[in-house]
Amino acid sequence: MLVEVGALETLDPDEETTVSRPWNRGRAVPRLSILMVEDDPTISLVVSRNLTGRGYQFSQSSLATEAVEAAVTLRPDLLLLDINLPDHSGWDVLRQLKERGIEIPTAVVSAVRVSPARMEEFHPVAYLPKPFPIEALLRVVADAAARKRETNGRKSRPSKEAGGR
Repeated sequence: MLVEVGALETLDPDEETTVSRPWNRGRAVPRLSILMVEDDPTISLVVSRNLTGRGYQFSQSSLATEAVEAAVTLRPDLLLLDINLPDHSGWDVLRQLKERGIEIPTAVVSAVRVSPARMEEFHPVAYLPKPFPIEALLRVVADAAARKRETNGRKSRPSKEAGGR
């Protein structure tokens, strides 16, 4: 079941929005959307509260099949992916997304040890072995936000070929 937790549907995910939180000191931060694929409701709840409390859009799915459809529909900026899921593996999720031509920066969040071969095959941006400190997850999310800011900056700057300087 796909659950939207604290998602603000009225905001454009590409729009920079000021989120009034003590740690960002009123600076404009990109609206980052995150899809977590996790079958442990306790972990999902802890992550959800930490991320929505910081102004991120958060969606969650506990099944691989629903996760693929959610990723296709939502096109999140970051995928937090467990490997051991009730219906299929997290690796199957990544394979199906790749078959559809969809690439989403993915952080593997799992108790399963990730082999070097899997890292080479799927190139996750991070691997957080469970249990993980929430600070480690927040660093991964902050890195994803920085990548989005960088990408948005490149889109908004005119290229030299298009008459920009």
